[in-house]
Amino acid sequence: MSALNGEDAYRGRKPSFTRDQFVAVRDALDKDFGVSAIATPTGLTRQTVYKIEVNPAEAEAALARWS
Repeated sequence: MSALNGEDAYRGRKPSFTRDQFVAVRDALDKDFGVSAIATPTGLTRQTVYKIEVNPAEAEAALARWS
């Protein structure tokens, strides 16, 4: 049995944010809010917000792999 098929496939680390948090961060970034102003109400770290800001496609892909 191959590890690349089915549920045994490696999906990377589980994202530290939910789909709702991702959407909230993207919306706030579009409105030019600062990273700290976004992190506090969403319950995320500033580093997580930066990761979403720098590479939103990869953040979206990580959510898709784990959903």
